[in-house]
Amino acid sequence: MNHIFYMARMARTVFKSRAFAVSVLSVLMSLTVYAVSATNNTVYVRADQQTEVFNTSARELEDILADCGISVSPHDVVDFSGFDGNVAEINITRAFPVVIRVDKTTYRVMMTEGTVADALKKAGVTIDDDDLVSHPLYEFLEENERIFINRIDYRTTSYEEEIPYEVETRVTPLLRAGKSRLLQEGAVGKKVLTYGETTKDGVVEEAQLLGENIVLRPTTQIHLVGGNVPVSPSDFGYSIVNNAPTTYKSVITNARATGYSAGGNAHGASGNSLSAGHVAVNPNLIPYGSKLYITSADGSFVYGYAIASDTGTGLLEGIIDVDLFYDTYLESVLNGLRIVNIYVLE
Repeated sequence: MNHIFYMARMARTVFKSRAFAVSVLSVLMSLTVYAVSATNNTVYVRADQQTEVFNTSARELEDILADCGISVSPHDVVDFSGFDGNVAEINITRAFPVVIRVDKTTYRVMMTEGTVADALKKAGVTIDDDDLVSHPLYEFLEENERIFINRIDYRTTSYEEEIPYEVETRVTPLLRAGKSRLLQEGAVGKKVLTYGETTKDGVVEEAQLLGENIVLRPTTQIHLVGGNVPVSPSDFGYSIVNNAPTTYKSVITNARATGYSAGGNAHGASGNSLSAGHVAVNPNLIPYGSKLYITSADGSFVYGYAIASDTGTGLLEGIIDVDLFYDTYLESVLNGLRIVNIYVLE
């Protein structure tokens, strides 16, 4: 029991001593300095073209930014290399939007730096040498930049186009004056036009005709109209008075005249190519190559000047005296059987 009382007196003596007090004070000051130094980290933050100084106890980047009330986006670039003692620097490069309009689509990319080409690459937009870009690819970006791209393409395109038919009126002695008849139905033709086209975003800006190919020619619509004109387009220059040439070698009056036609490139027995103005005869009476003038006695029908170029069974057998050639089957039918005078000119 006495031992216990002795130990208690010794402890009281130690607590009252100056050395103990100094020791306790030293410990307390060390703790205070540590606490003060732990809250006295200096951080220089450079962002938005200005520099701010912050004091913080945090030493990790995320904690420092939170403690200093600094917000960053996922697109911002934050450069922090750590503390040098109690001092650190944080550099923040803010991302800014760049808008790209192409192919009827709007892309929005966030950039901190770079050129127009960099923004296109980040947006996944590809271009070729023909495309029009609103800014040079090497130009450095600025905040809220808007880039427009027009797609330019060159192509060769063919178009089918109708060719309208023409309408022709032929005056003929085969019809009475004032009467008309459709000789040939008109039909449109077709042609293929080939263009070299320049398109801007799919819209043709310029087109140049490269070639034209007619694949189907139009068919002229022909109307026959009655009138007092000769059928034959030939003119041998004789003087015609009172519906008869003033000079001729011989004449066959009240001759029976029919009409006929043949396909294209037809040739008569004489070898001559047949067209209106050539007639078939009995070559024993009228030699091939003879120049003729054929008309009705009253002048109501005039075939006109003609060349003896062909023959036929009916002519050789004397059934008819002359067969008048027409360019179309309908005209030959309209001729029927007519009574004419045949003047042999030479």
